[in-house]
Amino acid sequence: MGVQDVERALLVLFRSGLPMTASDMARTMAFGQGWLGIEEADAVVLHLIETGWLQAEGDGYLPSRDLSAVEVPLSWMPRPSRLLDATAPGAAVAASPEPVPPAQVIASPLPVAEPEANESDDPRVRLEGRLVGFIARASGLDRAEVKRRAERKQHALRPCTSWLGLALVAHDQGLDMNAIVDALSPNAQA
Repeated sequence: MGVQDVERALLVLFRSGLPMTASDMARTMAFGQGWLGIEEADAVVLHLIETGWLQAEGDGYLPSRDLSAVEVPLSWMPRPSRLLDATAPGAAVAASPEPVPPAQVIASPLPVAEPEANESDDPRVRLEGRLVGFIARASGLDRAEVKRRAERKQHALRPCTSWLGLALVAHDQGLDMNAIVDALSPNAQA
C-alpha cells in the first residue's frame, strides 16, 4: 500500500516530466496539493531522496522508476505516514493499483463544511473560521459569501482543501497573500 501512495504522489508531482528541486516538491505537496504541512513535506522529500525514490537530475530530482502504468483515482490523497515510512522502491513488491469503482468516486463528495476532529490533523483546519473573518473584513464581502465562493472553488478544483479554497478567494479579491500564507503556516496559532 505504501508503494502505491508514493508512486501516485510522485506521478502527481512530476506530471510535467521536468526535474523539481526539493523545496519546489515540498511547496507543491504542502500548498499546491494540500497534502501535508510544509515541515512534514520537507521530511517526506528528504526521506524519498534517501530511500532512492528520487534521483538527482541536474539541479533537481526526478522519480527513479517509471510511473507510466500508475493510475491516480479522482480525489485521491496520500496518507502522510505512508510517504514518511516508504521503503526503497526495490524493497517492496510492486502491487497493481487497487481498482476504484467509478460510482464510488463520483458519489463521494469532498468535505466542504468544517471536518470532524478525527478527519484532519491539519492545524490549518482550526484557522478556517478566523481566515473567513479576515477575508470578509479585508474584502468587504459577507462571511457567507466568502464561504460560498471558497466552496465553489473547492468543488471546481477537486481535490482542493477548504483552506486552499479560501486562499484562492483572498487572491481573487486582491488581498495581500503574505498575510494569508502567514495565517496558514504550520506555526500559526488558532
